[in-house]
Amino acid sequence: MVIGGGPAGLTAAMELAERGFEVTVVEARALGGKARSIPVPGTGRDGRRDLPGEHGFRFFPGFYRNVTETMARIPSGGGWVADHLVATTQVLYARDRQRDGVVVDISGGPATRSVEATLRAAGHLLARTPGLSADESAHFANRLLVWATSGPARRDGEFENTSWWDFTAGATASEEYRRLCVIGPTRTLVAAKAEVASVASIGRTQVEFWSGLLGGAGHAEADRVLDAPTTEAWIGPWATHLVALGVRFLLGHRVLRLLTARGAVRAAMVRTPSGAVREVEADWFVCAVPAEAAVRTLGPEVCELDEGLADIDRLETDWMTGIQFFLREPTPLVHGHVIHVDSPWALTSIAQAQFWPGIDIPARYGDGTVHDCLSVDVSAWDVPGPLFGKPARACTREEVIREVWHQLAGSLRRDGRQLLSAGLVHSCFTDPAIRWPSEPGGLARNTEPLLISTAGSRRWRPQPAGKVPNLFQAGDHVDVDLNLATMEASDQSAKAAVNALLATAGSTAPACVVRGWEQPAELARLHRLDDELYAAGLPNAFDRPAPWERGGPPAG
Repeated sequence: MVIGGGPAGLTAAMELAERGFEVTVVEARALGGKARSIPVPGTGRDGRRDLPGEHGFRFFPGFYRNVTETMARIPSGGGWVADHLVATTQVLYARDRQRDGVVVDISGGPATRSVEATLRAAGHLLARTPGLSADESAHFANRLLVWATSGPARRDGEFENTSWWDFTAGATASEEYRRLCVIGPTRTLVAAKAEVASVASIGRTQVEFWSGLLGGAGHAEADRVLDAPTTEAWIGPWATHLVALGVRFLLGHRVLRLLTARGAVRAAMVRTPSGAVREVEADWFVCAVPAEAAVRTLGPEVCELDEGLADIDRLETDWMTGIQFFLREPTPLVHGHVIHVDSPWALTSIAQAQFWPGIDIPARYGDGTVHDCLSVDVSAWDVPGPLFGKPARACTREEVIREVWHQLAGSLRRDGRQLLSAGLVHSCFTDPAIRWPSEPGGLARNTEPLLISTAGSRRWRPQPAGKVPNLFQAGDHVDVDLNLATMEASDQSAKAAVNALLATAGSTAPACVVRGWEQPAELARLHRLDDELYAAGLPNAFDRPAPWERGGPPAG
């Protein structure tokens, strides 16, 4: 039994079914989890499909190796799901109402470039970014260098317990540096908050992204998206493939808790769509539900057998969820993602129709008048917005929509001209996981929050295998090579859980290939040196304090 039908659960089901196991997936809502498309009810007309909403836009950085390997084994039409990945070529750093944005070219496929050349190029690119001083650009490049040359001992010790905010000297830097180097890229790349996320989690993704961005060895394109709504391009073909492999789905069924006997799990207590409660037995169990639901799903009997699992509830979650604006005209603002640097609600967005070349949107969806979908992620739900003076949590659904559009329109300018007008909007869709306040002054609730890799939280992450011999953990909260809330971590954890299950079962089936961080061989000596320095209580050989903290010119 695999509990949970998100990317982690579906990956585990696929790997197990391929190895001869009879697999049942129990999923309370819909397959795909937060990654799924969500049809907007009642919007299809005259045989067209409902408009494709979503929890938030999907993107696949070049360092996503495990999830893309899985996608390359899922049939889709005459090819594979991985064939639906298309590269973006630009990132727009959109600014406030007084300044035009800056477009950064990220085009180009993988190439061979040394780590030294990559880091030098990063520094040069930062130095050309308007609004940053040379000292700030150099210091951020130094942060990348320090992380890239630090050994595993420092990463697992010092960096696991240090926030990215402190590591980058965000508190004492200029506002421009904080927005452009510390907060903006972190939020967009990995959906994490720089103020609390650990250096161990953020550092790797920053270095890997920059390496891919600048043509680092072994990377795919820096950023990729799907060429259709997620369920059409990925989740739907995946489910079809799993059925062909013999996987059984219990959709609309919720696991209430696990039942044990003689130190192992014997069955799951399941509530059916009709409300009836019954026991479902299995030999092996993979729990692949999100962190906020894991302890409740496992239940007290399991947590008594493996007391460390209760610590999952100590992991923190926050909000990052989406709104889709369906537009009456094609609006390709930039060929990629937009970071709205100055938006109080920390917005990121992407115009999606330009990446769906094989889809005639007005012919396929809605009432025939929708031509584009501007998908927006909202990350800061506790900060007052300029339009209503309230944080998003305290707004009604209509106020949130108006506030988000106001912030979008205010930052999207070219040659002094605003690129968005209210007349473009056909309709909009908000994540159904958000439960809006019913009375003035109330706060919205989010039933599907995002895991935050806070500094020092790794000790609370469960291992893929624990003390209960037939129970395994999968999901982006599991302690694997990439400890960050991403589809990549979900896939990696699922494969690690399956490998642990295979070993416990004594299976002769081949293990899943789990790809970790591929560290450049040319850095091996520096990593060994840094392990020695760390053991002696000394900093990394390249570590330097921020210029503005050692008597240099003041920030900003």
